[in-house]
Amino acid sequence: MITINDLKKQFGEKVAVDIAEFEIHDGEILGLVGNNGAGKTTLFRLMLDLLEADNGTVSINGINPALSEEWKNDTGAYIDEGFLIDFLTPEEYFEFIGSVADLSKEEISQRLELYSPFMADEIMGQNKLIRDYSAGNKQ
Repeated sequence: MITINDLKKQFGEKVAVDIAEFEIHDGEILGLVGNNGAGKTTLFRLMLDLLEADNGTVSINGINPALSEEWKNDTGAYIDEGFLIDFLTPEEYFEFIGSVADLSKEEISQRLELYSPFMADEIMGQNKLIRDYSAGNKQ
């Protein structure tokens, strides 16, 4: 579970994040929608301890990312363009992430099977790079 309490971040006069209280429970899927500059990426950077909050705390499974590295065992994130992900097919990406977690190809396949309904036979086996899937978002 991710817990956010009194989390605030400002850049000069611009308030990027101001969240009094919020929880994301295990198994929940959350999507953030907003205009450029709304604070979406800033929130994730705060959650991952890539940016220091002006106030407040984040905890991931009871661990404050600013105080311990233990949360990294259960957390993965991709929040910026232009990384390795742009040049991989979905299969290559999942193999890469699985290898980082020391999973065999069979274990990766078993885990992906749980998510196949969300992919609707439109993601895996298409031989398309991941960046091709999001090309419409860049228009």
